[in-house]
Amino acid sequence: MVDGDPFRVQELAFRIGISFGVVEVPPGIEVVDLISAADRACREAKRVASSGHVVGYGADAPAFQEHEEERLLVARLNPERAPEFLAIGVQPIMSLHDPQGSLDFEVLLRARAPDGSALPAGRVIAVAEAHGRVGVIDRWVLATVLDWIETNFAQLAGTRFVTVNFSGASINDEQFMADAYAMLRAHPRAAARICAEITEGVALRDFNQTRRVLDGLREFDVKLALDDFGAGYTSFMYLSDLQADVIKIDGAIVESAARHPSRLSIVQAISDLSRNLGMRSIAEWVEDASTLRAMAEVGIDYIQGFGIARPMAPREILLGPHAAHWISDPAIRAALADIQANRLVADDGATYAPGKNLH
Repeated sequence: MVDGDPFRVQELAFRIGISFGVVEVPPGIEVVDLISAADRACREAKRVASSGHVVGYGADAPAFQEHEEERLLVARLNPERAPEFLAIGVQPIMSLHDPQGSLDFEVLLRARAPDGSALPAGRVIAVAEAHGRVGVIDRWVLATVLDWIETNFAQLAGTRFVTVNFSGASINDEQFMADAYAMLRAHPRAAARICAEITEGVALRDFNQTRRVLDGLREFDVKLALDDFGAGYTSFMYLSDLQADVIKIDGAIVESAARHPSRLSIVQAISDLSRNLGMRSIAEWVEDASTLRAMAEVGIDYIQGFGIARPMAPREILLGPHAAHWISDPAIRAALADIQANRLVADDGATYAPGKNLH
């Protein structure tokens, strides 16, 4: 048999390959950390080539430093105490039907390293998910947001909804959901402002569990948004059964829609679908006037992105009367004025009353 040929058993063929991960043993390293580094090297060897490949890490390899940073981060996500290195930011979401009519926003995660520098939130979430600690983050975020809304309720009179991300691990964790329901029960006014964001992939991966969670959340007037819609394996047949309140269209589709008619057609289809199912649509990553106009022309309900406002500290959003308050780009201001003056936004009366389910 020539090297690389498949190994045959009757009618079946198999390819057998071997990859190696080799690490230098630094002085004083814990065995568990050494094994973890070797496992990482082995996985890298498998990624680089299917067989016959060796990846070695010396004592000064970045992998060791990355592992140490990851270990320290996991330790800081201790379920027994509040993760004091976390904070929340917010980003306004503007209604295209009534830009000055409400102050709605998404809650975003922020994190700090021990030296005070910013940590990428995506990195923190990825590490938390890999080590089973994402529930610590979700629990802290929900508790923090509910307390903050309750404290500032009078100043948030114009806020119809506040979107908060729920991870797939959390909505499948019975203890987490029991804790979440208890927090919502203790803050009924704030709970009615919450719109839980669940990615499309998570929602459809375990449809029955998503339905159970949604039914539980609805008892507290919490709404549901399907996030990153159109980025994964969209299954339209489930949408009517799921009865979500909002579809958030993936920003990768939105940001190029004004330049690519085929992508704008996708946004148009999602907009029409959401309207026909009694849902609202939110387009993410709206950063310029041409994208704003394109979203208005296809009937999108809400937009979010740097063109409207960048993420900010929660205290800052209390200073604005509505989501359009932060628009600074003259071209976007002019486009928005044209949209309102020329009625470019589709309007069919009661069906398009802003926030049909987001009130």
